[in-house]
Amino acid sequence: MVDELSVDELIKQVVSSSLELHPKQAKRLLHGRGGCFSGWQHLNMDYYAGVLLLTWFSEPKPDEEVALLGALLVAFKQHCDGLLIGVCSQHRYQKPATMAVLWGDVPAKLIVNEGKLAFWVDMQRQNSGLFMDMAPGRQWLLYHTQGCHVLNTFAFTCSLSVAAIAGGAKRVINIDMNGGVLKRGRENQHLNEQQLANVEYLPHKVLSSIGKLARKGPFDLVIADPPTFQRGSFEFDKDYARLLRSMPRLLAKQATLLLCCNSPRVSQQAFQDMIAQNLPQATFVERLPNNPDFAERGEAPLKGLVYHYQAERSLIN
Repeated sequence: MVDELSVDELIKQVVSSSLELHPKQAKRLLHGRGGCFSGWQHLNMDYYAGVLLLTWFSEPKPDEEVALLGALLVAFKQHCDGLLIGVCSQHRYQKPATMAVLWGDVPAKLIVNEGKLAFWVDMQRQNSGLFMDMAPGRQWLLYHTQGCHVLNTFAFTCSLSVAAIAGGAKRVINIDMNGGVLKRGRENQHLNEQQLANVEYLPHKVLSSIGKLARKGPFDLVIADPPTFQRGSFEFDKDYARLLRSMPRLLAKQATLLLCCNSPRVSQQAFQDMIAQNLPQATFVERLPNNPDFAERGEAPLKGLVYHYQAERSLIN
C-alpha cells in the first residue's frame, strides 16, 4: 500500500509546477483525479492568472482545507512571490457545486493566456470556460487549419475556434445548443482581435441541425468534442455513432476530423472501433498527446484522435 502524501509533500509538488508560471497563464498545478498523488484523488488545483482554484470532488477531512490554504500561502510567498492574488475553493461533491473565496481577491472574470492565445475564464461557474486538458488540441489546430472551412460542433466557449482562426482558417461555424456560451465564445474571439474573421455562431442542437450544417458546407475540417452526457442534447453511448454516420453529409471529398472522447470508461480502442463501424471512409492518423499537467495512472480519459476522410467513389461521382 502506498503511503498518503502529507500536506508538505503535496505542496512541494504544487510549488514545483509553479516555478515557471507566467502571471497571466492558465495551468493545472495538481491533477489529483489522475490517481498519481496518493490520498489526494479528491482534489485538483488550477492556476488562472493569479487565482488559485481548489476543486474538491469529495468532502475534505476536518481542517484539511484550512491547513492546505495556510501551507499554500507560505509556499507561494517563499518561492513564487507576486504570482498569487486570490485563492478560491469549489466543492463539486455538493449539488449544486458551491464556490467560496478563501483568501485575497478573486475577480468574477479573468483573462488568461495559453501560448499566444487569450481567453476569458469565469470564476463563478462550475466550468471556468477553458478546458486546459484540451490545450494539445488547440496547439494542433494552430498548425492544421490554414485556408480551411471549419465546423466546430459542441463549440462551448469556442476556444478551439479561436485556435483555428489563429491558424489561418478561412471560415468557421460554431454550433452549440447553449447560446450563452456562444456569446462568451464571441468575446474570446474579440479578445484575440479576430473580429474580422469569417465566423458564425449557431445556437442549435448539433444532431437536429445536420441538414442546416450540410447547406453551409462542405467542410475541410470538423471538430467533434461533445460532452459525454448533456441532458436533452447528447449521450455518448447512443449519439456519437449517429454523429459519425452524419459526417459524409458535412465533409469535403477529402477532409480532416478531430474526434474527441473524454470518458474514463471508453478506451481508445473502443472509440476507434466505433469510428470504424460508423464512418469507414475515415482513416486513423494519430492520437494527440495528452497535456502533461494531467498525469494519469492509467489511460487518460481525454482521447483526441485525428482522422483523414476520403469520400467513397460513389459519393464523389
